[in-house]
Amino acid sequence: MNVSILAALGLAAPLAALNVRELGRTRPILKNSKRALRQLDSAFDKRVDELKPGAQVAYDLGLVTPKPGLEGTLDVLKNSGHYAGSSQANKPPGININPNADRAYLAHEMGHLASQQTDVGHFVASMRANPKLKTALTGALLTVPGIAAALESGDDDMDTSLALAALSQAPTLVDEALATKNGLAIMDKAGMRANLGQRGKLAGGLLSYLAAPMLVGAAANKVGNIFDEDPMTPDNSQATI
Repeated sequence: MNVSILAALGLAAPLAALNVRELGRTRPILKNSKRALRQLDSAFDKRVDELKPGAQVAYDLGLVTPKPGLEGTLDVLKNSGHYAGSSQANKPPGININPNADRAYLAHEMGHLASQQTDVGHFVASMRANPKLKTALTGALLTVPGIAAALESGDDDMDTSLALAALSQAPTLVDEALATKNGLAIMDKAGMRANLGQRGKLAGGLLSYLAAPMLVGAAANKVGNIFDEDPMTPDNSQATI
């Protein structure tokens, strides 16, 4: 198996496990979201005012704790946004968070709402939420890396396929990166500067969005290379009798 595929597989599993572990907590850790809510909310208002002077953003907050045991774990896997997610579909926008989870996750979701107060952040979030664009990008993810592999001679074209697959997730990756940036700024303003472990959790969450396209891109590359055969030349053609 190609090293890139192994890397993608090795990346996906631990990141998914880390998110499930954090979002599936049934008991609060020391630096939990509920304890930090008031300070982070105040810092959120300050960050929004920095990004868009005079703006005020109200939001509905849902504190959602998973059920203990396998049932809760499966629900976190299926509906992770119920335990750490944000949405502007309604007015006011909403944030869901597991109150037991690390406060960095709450700051990240606040970061989404803060990012959307800027022109760039609003544009990227709108692109990500656009159902037609989502369908088009999904189609591109499933087809373009394989087509590129088929058109590029030789089998040494995995990097091209992976890059094209990652590009299909560009709106999501930019939106998540902006949310992380503003989430960290909110934590700073709250006097809760993120430590290395918390930064690692947020970075892992961002990288987890790359795992699926890497796997699809690698698989599409293999399929594309089945149809990528070097043309016959006089030197490698078979002799006829």
